[in-house]
Amino acid sequence: MPNKQSKTKLFILILLPIITILTGCEFKDIDKNVFVSMIGIDKSDDEDKPYKITLKLYVPTSSFKQSPKPEYAYITQNGETLTEAIRLMESYSDKELEFGHSKLIVIGEDLLAEKANEIMDFLLRRPDIQMISWVAVGRPSAEEVVKMVPQGENAAYPALFNYFDDIGTESQFIVTTYLFDLRRRLKEDGIDPVLPIIEVKKKESHFKVNKSMVLVDKKEPYELSSLYTQTFNILSMNAPIADLIIKEEGEYFNARVDSMESKYRVNVKDNNKIELEVDVSLIGYISESKNPLKTQDLAYYSKLMEKEAKEKFTEFFEEMIHIGYDPIGFGLDYKSRTLHNRRMSSEEWEEAYKNAGINMTINAELKSTGSIK
Repeated sequence: MPNKQSKTKLFILILLPIITILTGCEFKDIDKNVFVSMIGIDKSDDEDKPYKITLKLYVPTSSFKQSPKPEYAYITQNGETLTEAIRLMESYSDKELEFGHSKLIVIGEDLLAEKANEIMDFLLRRPDIQMISWVAVGRPSAEEVVKMVPQGENAAYPALFNYFDDIGTESQFIVTTYLFDLRRRLKEDGIDPVLPIIEVKKKESHFKVNKSMVLVDKKEPYELSSLYTQTFNILSMNAPIADLIIKEEGEYFNARVDSMESKYRVNVKDNNKIELEVDVSLIGYISESKNPLKTQDLAYYSKLMEKEAKEKFTEFFEEMIHIGYDPIGFGLDYKSRTLHNRRMSSEEWEEAYKNAGINMTINAELKSTGSIK
């Protein structure tokens, strides 16, 4: 029977050949990487190379005191494909392009309608691009948005990120769209994605983000105005707060909504006729008024708010139905409530949606007329 020493020798003899065939982890020092902050994708002027990519790169500094102002480097390259453009960019730098810290992808307005599927294919296949990256439309171009450094920006965090990360500004006009959600909505029948539009104001040296764009496969993108963007955010409960201007029956005041809830349902009638049921609950207070207000009349003011909100929300839905776009997701609700063997075809649903009726119910409650004493 082998003793303990013999077992140890046998174990070592077996372990040594195994160790020799093992490979170590490849490690690259951090100073051999350059980190990409934003990615801009535009349509180029070269027909043979239709894609133009602009990268915004962080310039490393040893301390904030050494460089209190933001410093970036930019690389722009045309390519027959997006991958080709990236590969050519890699030859411009002595460091590895690291996309893992990129948080914003800006797509030029001119390219969005033509190459949306190709762009999505590229972004989704690359493992180093985060699925939680924000996606937006750049106006007049993605390159100008990426290269813009507004007044007041610090070196630690690009100012444009504050629009979408929920720790900076909180605006009812800003839509935040993640890459994973954009993919889901593009592939899923019954709900259409909405992308924020980032506009560059060079003279004032700042961005303006108060409009959005509905993107539908094989259709022209549809721009939502500031009012419609606000309405979409309220109805989809993406906005933490919202303001509604009430102009009814001689009253003129502004209602600050700090609690909102929306419910939707598709009711199917005979002959594939459908009715869209929308139930919205709004709670808030009056933040501004042109006329003197009385606390005992809050119930009356709430009714005026219900009337105004119903008119605005109904107008939004009628416009979406008319053009055949569904950013709220009624088609998804219909599919979730109907067995697959009883559903309409895609063509039948589109026809039924364009002729749908709207049953809108608004429940509004104003808690106070403000803090005036």
